[in-house]
Amino acid sequence: MASILIKDGFIATMDTQQTVLQQGDILIQNDRIQEIAKKINPSVPPDQILDAKHKVVLPGFVNTHAHLQQYFRGLYELIGEFYDVNLPLEGYRQPQDMEYLGLASCAELIQGGCTTSVILYTYPDGFARAAEQAGIRVLLAADIEEVNLEKLREGIYEYMPQKGEAGFQRAVDLHRDWHGKANGRITTLMMPKAADLTLPETYRKCKTFADQHGLLISSHVSQSGQELRQVQKLYKKTPPQHLFDLGILDNNFLAAHCAYATDQDLALIHKTGTRILQCRFLYSPFVRWMEMGIPISLGTDDYFHDMLMMFRELIAGQADRAAHQLDSAEQFFAANRITRRPSAYEMLELATRKGAEAIHREADIGSLEVGKKADLILIDTMNPFITPTMDPLTSVVLYGSSNDIKTVIVDGQILKKDGEFTTLDLNSTLTTAQTYVEEILDRFFKEHPHQKEIWTKKTMYLHGFNQ
Repeated sequence: MASILIKDGFIATMDTQQTVLQQGDILIQNDRIQEIAKKINPSVPPDQILDAKHKVVLPGFVNTHAHLQQYFRGLYELIGEFYDVNLPLEGYRQPQDMEYLGLASCAELIQGGCTTSVILYTYPDGFARAAEQAGIRVLLAADIEEVNLEKLREGIYEYMPQKGEAGFQRAVDLHRDWHGKANGRITTLMMPKAADLTLPETYRKCKTFADQHGLLISSHVSQSGQELRQVQKLYKKTPPQHLFDLGILDNNFLAAHCAYATDQDLALIHKTGTRILQCRFLYSPFVRWMEMGIPISLGTDDYFHDMLMMFRELIAGQADRAAHQLDSAEQFFAANRITRRPSAYEMLELATRKGAEAIHREADIGSLEVGKKADLILIDTMNPFITPTMDPLTSVVLYGSSNDIKTVIVDGQILKKDGEFTTLDLNSTLTTAQTYVEEILDRFFKEHPHQKEIWTKKTMYLHGFNQ
């Protein structure tokens, strides 16, 4: 039985009692936490001893909504519009691309301390193989949408039920092939993409399959004005009202974004126990949602899976609204004005224990407690951005970076030690992913010369125009 002793760390357990040991030890046996104490003297010498002096020891982050679309980076930030670039570009991924891009995605998640992630991928089998190799814990979904993505660029919704059938079958196959694999680190869920992109019958099929197999369902809900308008046009309802009437909203449903949710929508969400996944870039009034009693967790969403940076984005966004009494994206957000910003400790709770609760895994992960899975991270505080400090947790949240996450452990296996990856060859992983990304974007640009023209003009410095 493999054992690891973590010594002399600042241990924030993130349990419900907010237990903190300012200097303590953790003993890991195999894949579980065996003991947490101020001082541990094992009767049998451990296989490894990790010096955690000047390090904050936390549960690994639980990232409850992540699309692995890093191949958009350097493109979407410059010419991106969700329905004009993001969704059409998704159609250029091929199943064979996913394993190699998946390994790079796993490296990013490990780098950012995300030991458990809810991953939404069009072709998830390749990523499952990557996750198995990398050692991360994932809830994996084959997202299901049934619209013509090219016509959607023009604002035209052409529904293709056969596309939905194919997506649903991928989800069923994924469950058959991967659910419970890799010592239980890989499990699955159902993911009808959004109420404007997925038809009611597909939602019902996903719900039936999920209930039969004890799975969660997740979907984008009220994430954009375009979604809101299309759902109202089709069903004369808001997206949450539409999904409620379909019987989808319950405590096994994970609703991503909810940026355009009305008060009536929030009442339905609260009534049904639906979980909201607060994602980056959309500054929603999630503090108010928390105070309403709605279960909230955090997801890094697209492009950049750095939970520590996301903390600061969300805190800054809430603070800005509180200071200036700004309304949210639309006028109907006027009643949702922010009255306070979340604390650093609250952000850590959302990224650890609350994340585990959202996905019903709190018995195993989300806090450092005896008997739970050994999923944890060690964050180095010995840099001038964090130390000196009177509260290492606040300083890590406000001033730390993913580069400070030196050690990552999942299921008792060390995935990164002293900043070095142990399950992946990082250089090979990233250079291979770069090759695949360039091939994907080359195909996209050949069929979308206008988008290439826009991108080229915005990146003149890459094309010799300044020489």
